[in-house]
Amino acid sequence: MKLYFLFFFLLIGCFSEQKNNEKKSNFTSEIQLDDDFYFEKGIYEVTDDVYVAIGYGLANSILFVGEDGNIIIDTTEDPLLAKEINNEFKKISNKPNLAIIYTHSHVDHWRGAPGFLDKETKIYAHRTFEKGFYDQNNLLRPILTERGMKQFGHFLPDSLKRGHGLGFTLNFDFEQPSVVYPTHFFEQQTSQLQVAGITLEIQHSPGETDDQIIIYYPEKELVISSDNYYMRFPNLYTIRGTSYRDTYKWYKSVDAMRSYEPQYLISCHGPFLEGKNEIENRLSIYRDAIQYIHDYAIRGANAGKTPDELVEEFVYPSFFKENYDLDEKYGKVSWSIRNVYNGYLGFFDGKAVNLEPLSNKERAKNIVGLIGSKNQLISVIREEIENQNYQWAAELSDYGMEVFPNDKEITTLYSMSLEFLSKKEGNPIARNYYLSESYELSNKIKPSLEYTVSAEQAKNIPMNTFFEAMGPRLDPTKAINKEIKIGFNIVDLNEKYSVVIRNQIAEISNGYDEDYDAIITVESMTWKGIILNTESAISAFSNNKLSIKGSYRKFLEFSSLFNKD
Repeated sequence: MKLYFLFFFLLIGCFSEQKNNEKKSNFTSEIQLDDDFYFEKGIYEVTDDVYVAIGYGLANSILFVGEDGNIIIDTTEDPLLAKEINNEFKKISNKPNLAIIYTHSHVDHWRGAPGFLDKETKIYAHRTFEKGFYDQNNLLRPILTERGMKQFGHFLPDSLKRGHGLGFTLNFDFEQPSVVYPTHFFEQQTSQLQVAGITLEIQHSPGETDDQIIIYYPEKELVISSDNYYMRFPNLYTIRGTSYRDTYKWYKSVDAMRSYEPQYLISCHGPFLEGKNEIENRLSIYRDAIQYIHDYAIRGANAGKTPDELVEEFVYPSFFKENYDLDEKYGKVSWSIRNVYNGYLGFFDGKAVNLEPLSNKERAKNIVGLIGSKNQLISVIREEIENQNYQWAAELSDYGMEVFPNDKEITTLYSMSLEFLSKKEGNPIARNYYLSESYELSNKIKPSLEYTVSAEQAKNIPMNTFFEAMGPRLDPTKAINKEIKIGFNIVDLNEKYSVVIRNQIAEISNGYDEDYDAIITVESMTWKGIILNTESAISAFSNNKLSIKGSYRKFLEFSSLFNKD
């Protein structure tokens, strides 16, 4: 089907001056899905020499046309989509793309960069991008990928895909393109960038991520909000998993946008806004909603409330219900309350009984024991489904699978419970998650999360990122009673690292001592291939691509201690 950008704001006429580079913006109000409307895929002119591509990928791409070149802001998640956008942008300005700016390290904002590259292109991001990139694409890639694909409904049949508030779906094919890593970093809280005769103010503005930036274009009175504002209730917590999204910093970042009093506001998801009063009103309500959740959770915590109690007792204020930007079509209030509580106080809710709770398996055995038998448990689950108590049916099914992991009937009931929950759920990403897990349990889908990255594709990723990833990849059971010191001389980069194994951990640091068990001399691309498991250390040694000073046996022993995936 033809992709349109998921949105319902055409109903309130908030884009009176949007226009395509050749025609006025075109809304398709006939297509309705999950109470949302679709915004037509296209290139839209915001003001002179400023264009935004909407509806191609999950995130927007933005073009600034300068005197002797272009600036591209964000690149979508797919180089093929990016190339399609770039071809359209080149019809507007065939000048070279002198700069690409990543607003933050989420994959839908940088992965498509190969589609925009010209010979002269420099890549910009805030220095904190490095940590965000490492966490999401290295340290936690397996679990974030698995949960993210459920959140976005990636493996669901096309007939069941309903989008997720910011777009239709994440265009992700597990064939990793070459990573276009930043070549230049903004180091300060506020920095200036001058490219192609354009002067931009770049402000570090933590919110949805810690590395988020907002971009101010003074000449155009224009702000790019990154993902700190989009026309949905903000994802103050994402169910795919995330480090703490600091809600206090988030609404302060929205205040930073407001301080510019912009005439135009471009979000990196969805349509743009025009008009100072319109923008001020919407940003004010948006930041007030974030502060309301923040303050509510803090007040409740200080009153001794648990996160469960805070969620249960929450009453939506009237301004939430009256404002379209606060519709829970992406973020969700209940998740946000729990996130604030956990961000300030951690996992413990203050009740002594929860200091060392039973494991899920122990609790499951006790609950099944109270019910009486497997057959009685199945009977209770069926009764709860019939009474439409789907959450309790799902929880009982989960306990049942802990005790009877191979029971097909309990598995089927669990799948049914989750599918019923998906039908009741108004939040698209929660719906996707329920349905994805339901279909996986019932073998209607069989997700494959495997993909490889070659050294060539990863050549622009800094070497320290590869070494830092070695710590979590150590197999602690293999490392019992091991003490090994290995130094690495990355000759083409003139960089030195050490990896010291002791107490079942790997300490990573810069430099090494000459008395280490072994010193490895190797070029960066060879070592990246070895780390990525696309080249073996033994073959690299045999082919003189890797040399060892010291104990060859110790290096082989060292290499055997790390997991390969």
